[in-house]
Amino acid sequence: MARKFVSIWFPYIATDLMTRHSPAWQDTPLALFIESDSKLVISAVNSAAELEGIMVGMTVTDARAILNDLKVLPYKQNKQLASLKALTRLMERMTPITSITGIDGIFLDMTGGTHLFGGEQAFIERLTNWLNKLGISARIALAETPGAAWALSHYGKTGTIVEQGKLKEAISSLPVSALRITAETSIKLKRVGITRIQDLINLPRQALIKRFGMQLTERLDQALGNATELIVPEIIRAPLLVRSTFEEPICEREALESALNHLLEKLIFRLTASGISATLLDLNVKKVNGAHQKLSVGIANPSQEKARFYRLFQEKLGIIDPGFGIETITLFAAKTETLNYRQRDILGGDVVSEALEKLVDTLGNRVGFNAVQRFKPAKSWKPGCDFYRAPIKSDTTNNDDWPTPPGLRPITLLSEPIPIKVVASRNFLEAPTIIGRGSSLRRIFYAAGPERILPEWWEEDPKWPCYRDYWRVEDEVGERLWLYRQKDTWFLHGFFA
Repeated sequence: MARKFVSIWFPYIATDLMTRHSPAWQDTPLALFIESDSKLVISAVNSAAELEGIMVGMTVTDARAILNDLKVLPYKQNKQLASLKALTRLMERMTPITSITGIDGIFLDMTGGTHLFGGEQAFIERLTNWLNKLGISARIALAETPGAAWALSHYGKTGTIVEQGKLKEAISSLPVSALRITAETSIKLKRVGITRIQDLINLPRQALIKRFGMQLTERLDQALGNATELIVPEIIRAPLLVRSTFEEPICEREALESALNHLLEKLIFRLTASGISATLLDLNVKKVNGAHQKLSVGIANPSQEKARFYRLFQEKLGIIDPGFGIETITLFAAKTETLNYRQRDILGGDVVSEALEKLVDTLGNRVGFNAVQRFKPAKSWKPGCDFYRAPIKSDTTNNDDWPTPPGLRPITLLSEPIPIKVVASRNFLEAPTIIGRGSSLRRIFYAAGPERILPEWWEEDPKWPCYRDYWRVEDEVGERLWLYRQKDTWFLHGFFA
């Protein structure tokens, strides 16, 4: 059976989604922007703006200079991808094998399926009309390979259907960028005079691989059908939900706890089978009178531990008022993540403290996880500015890496440095010799430094008019101090243990 693949490209999907919610913008020049290098750069335009000469990559300032009444809105890629996933699910009514390509396209494997819609031409027309009714512009092509279908939908005529065995003729006149190669490779090819796919077909493969890499020949073979390209269907996870319906309404807390324990066992089994873990569970209680009551518990780290969720639910079960009885209980995994494997010690115990996790879970469910915070290092050398507070469940972006390790820091850091009397040479490389503490003078037995810390040039701070030279010193009574010299004045900034 001949393979048939459909490529659907949505050239204006970002702006089409906007005009779906605001139809009045349909014929209004519209552009969406992102912030890049402190500039507002256009990342998507509609057809009306494109006709006026507005292009992707322009700054908003330049675009407004061309068209003063251009409507400009922020670009939200997350919403675009969510809408693309929803469209992909809708396409499953036509074929079970659908896949997102990039951020603005969909592949359909229609092998053996177009006759159900009256043939290839009728299917393309039906699909185009359906998308137009949704308010989404699309370019569609059908071919024996995904690569050829993609090339024709992006660079050929929309609605193109390639006849069996005529792939080479269909795509040979298209530009080399239609092979889904990188922009860098496309530029290199154009520099040596290779602009069309037909220029590549008869060239020696080894020479192409040596000069342009494997991707070019791989994409060419995939488009021509000489290499297999698989369409991996989107996996849509079914909602992780379990439910218990009682023959007789329950009112006692013991019965409610027993039902919850049973539901947790079933839900954890499904989580384990799916290879995922949960961070938020919702418990919905339906009463005899039709009223609903919901409880939610969250945890700081993804988990499949039943006891952990059960303990948190037990703290909240007293809130539920059974009234004349509860007839249905539903447990739903509202937030899930990929299974988080944990390191264990040689005896099988968790390396991470369970007591700390319990504390965080309890506090988070009582006062909110945003209120439970931790300290994280900030990329600043200024003492007191080298950390910040973040919610303990905040994103896992790695901000903990220093470019180079800082010098030793005192355990106790004063909020405001205190001026102090010090006998020292004017030479900043020589250590102080005597320090004044209260009414007495003490000799310094040990000193290490200086460590020069400069103020951040991009911020003005009146407390940092110039650099500081820090010293770690120990006096004759054993007190270990952190001192710094700023110009000719000395300050005490902290105490070592």
